[in-house]
Amino acid sequence: MAVIPLSELISKDKLLQLRVLIVDDMPSMCLLIKQYLRSHEAVIVVGEALNGDEALRKAQESQPDVIIMDMSMPGLSGVEVARKIKNLLPNIYIYLCSAYELKEFKDLHIDSPADGFIQKSSLKPELQEMIRRELGRKNMTKL
Repeated sequence: MAVIPLSELISKDKLLQLRVLIVDDMPSMCLLIKQYLRSHEAVIVVGEALNGDEALRKAQESQPDVIIMDMSMPGLSGVEVARKIKNLLPNIYIYLCSAYELKEFKDLHIDSPADGFIQKSSLKPELQEMIRRELGRKNMTKL
């Protein structure tokens, strides 16, 4: 599969926008993710949630394209919330974010409803790849 440069996915006359909801029980992590995402002109952060119940409500209200969600939160886990959101809003892409390595995550959550996984230890390059992938997906659905 050919990798399309991010600059080619964002045309000046027809800017594709990626609407993102951030969910993490640590406000500092929400801020870090939001600051990085806002540095990309094609990304709009439509909201933040600090727990699973808030995530469910804000997902329904804001109808994002993508949710970036912490896997381990008090109360409902990211996996449980992802499952509920997918049942209500199946067209939203959900990326679980964790300090776990990908292999550990797959071992723990083999039946996860998540569309992708972002390691907190390599947050910026993985967010960059997520943006590229999701803008490419939106670009293909617009054709």
